[in-house]
Amino acid sequence: MDMSKPTRVRDEPLDAMRGIAIFGMVLANLQGSEAHAFWWINHAPWDGLTIADLVFPMFLLAVGLALPLTMDGRMPRPSIARIVRRSALLWIIGFGISLIVHFSLKLSEIRFTGVLERIGIVYLICAVTCRQTTTWKGPAIAAGVLMLVHGILLHLPAPGELIGSMRPGEGMSGWFDHTILGGTRLYGHPDNAPPFDPEGPLSTLSAIATTMIGIAVQRMSVRRKKPVIMIAAVAILCLGLTVAAAWFWPINKNLWTPTFTLVNAAIGLGLLALLKIAWPRVGGSRIAQTTSALGAVSLTLYVVHDAVAIVMMKVPIGDAHLGKRLLDAIAATGLPLDWTSMLYAMILGAISIVIALFLRRRGWVLKV
Repeated sequence: MDMSKPTRVRDEPLDAMRGIAIFGMVLANLQGSEAHAFWWINHAPWDGLTIADLVFPMFLLAVGLALPLTMDGRMPRPSIARIVRRSALLWIIGFGISLIVHFSLKLSEIRFTGVLERIGIVYLICAVTCRQTTTWKGPAIAAGVLMLVHGILLHLPAPGELIGSMRPGEGMSGWFDHTILGGTRLYGHPDNAPPFDPEGPLSTLSAIATTMIGIAVQRMSVRRKKPVIMIAAVAILCLGLTVAAAWFWPINKNLWTPTFTLVNAAIGLGLLALLKIAWPRVGGSRIAQTTSALGAVSLTLYVVHDAVAIVMMKVPIGDAHLGKRLLDAIAATGLPLDWTSMLYAMILGAISIVIALFLRRRGWVLKV
């Protein structure tokens, strides 16, 4: 693992977009009480879209947007072995964190999927595709095919069923979860429904498509005199396709439906276009530079925020853990429960950011 500072010239608006995404992920993950958190910082229970549902796809889109910047024009291109190594390290880090949080040696209590694990798989497929292609067409076609195949499978009945279903734990998505991940711990357990995994096998197809869209857009934009117009145009196109696709699929993060992919691509690309337009004026501000810096050390921040959460869950203070003590202290001020949960997340998020920026200043940055 390379612990040195990156030396290439960075795309600061893209880093800022990634910084916004990782900050949103941190804020959503560190809520003191999911039951009492503001609705918009919690994931939609099933169909629907909240702010919390935007951050992971935005991060994957940023991964795709960054890949051509690191690969195209570089000779020799990164080897397949190096790409596999990076992917494996991301998966191992994510799996290791999950194992610490829910330590068990029983297969039924071990989860093999998660955020970093999905990023590792998506990175592997998309980095190889980026390496083996030189234009935007290959990734764009791959994105369309992946969404179409995924969308068709969602409408097909699973083996042993008569009709297709997109309800929790059912249909082809649920069948893939139980066939491939059966016997392990699945993350989603809705009331009166079979368990499912929001980072399960079938939904990974459209997650890969999210990153493929980023690769295609980056390659299209670098060949234009006014790249922002191209980025905005693709955002509008994705929004229009979302409206059309909504006749066939709901917007659903757990299933990562084609509509979910398209609407998030529209929002993410729209944000990037705005950042690129505004950056000449606001890029030198402390807020903009801090946001960009968070994007540049996103993996470090993600691991640090998980470490902070683990400390709060595992360190005992009397008959309760440290996190419970802090949450009770905030609640004792008389704040409403939703603001108590948010303030808890903001405190732990601020601690995580300070640590990550300190590590960045010292050059101790996780970079796989």
